[in-house]
Parts: sequence; structure tokens; C-alpha cells
Amino acid sequence: MSSRGEQGNGETTVVGARLRQLREEAGLSLAALATRVPYSRAALGHYETGTRAVPSEVIDWYERVHAQSAPALPATRRRDPRAADAALADAIAAKLGATRPLIEIGRPHQTGTGYFCPFRIDGLIEGEAAGTDPATALHSALRTIGIELRRKRD
Repeated sequence: MSSRGEQGNGETTVVGARLRQLREEAGLSLAALATRVPYSRAALGHYETGTRAVPSEVIDWYERVHAQSAPALPATRRRDPRAADAALADAIAAKLGATRPLIEIGRPHQTGTGYFCPFRIDGLIEGEAAGTDPATALHSALRTIGIELRRKRD
């Protein structure tokens, strides 16, 4: 795990950017989120900026809060989450350049047998991770991405 003050690697930065997106889609500031979860505003900020590695429990909390949030705008005026994901992917690709793989993680969706979270690593793998609930499916996708990135590095 990262220690205080250590710069995050590409993996923690991408995960942090996704956490920030979930928080913003829920319409919460860091301070407001900190009142709903057992983490301080400062700790959440470190996770979102990638200066600290994100424990799976934090990902679970973000997913729960995001799933419980009501949209701030009527359904007809809500942003398309795919457009937000595409904008995030473009921003990450522009920042990191072609030296690192682009990672995309979709919103978990339910099927008859459970939840699935789509993900893609440019040039490596594309698939869906399964789970019994949205947070577990997202966690499974993140773990799979971590395994694939470590395998590519080694």
C-alpha cells in the first residue's frame, strides 16, 4: 500500500478518478461524502487523487453512496453516463499519453443471475466481472484489471 506522501501509480490514479466521478455523479462534495462514510475528507481526497492506494472497502462505500443517491435533475435532463465515461477516458489518455494502457470501467448492471461490471484495458483485455451486488462486481473488475496490469508489467 502507498504511504503518506507517496505519489500514486497509474493504477491508483485511474481508480481515484473513477471514485471522484462516482462522488460527483452522486452530487456530493468531499466533506458531504465524509459525513456518510467512515473516512475523513482528507483521506477521501488522497484516494481520489491517487496519492494513497484505495482499499476495497473504500470502493464499496463509494458504490453504495452512488447507488443510493437520487438524481439531482429530472431523468430527461440527466447526463449520459457513457458520455461522462468517454470524457474521463479521453482526459486520462491525454494526460498519460500512449505509454500506459487506457482503462475503462463501466457501470455495474444486473442480469438474472447477478451483477456484471464491464471493463477494458486497451490492447490487453476486454470483459465483464461478476458479483452478487454492484459493489462486488466493480471490486471484481478492479481486481482483474490490477492482475492484468501486474502481469503485463512482469
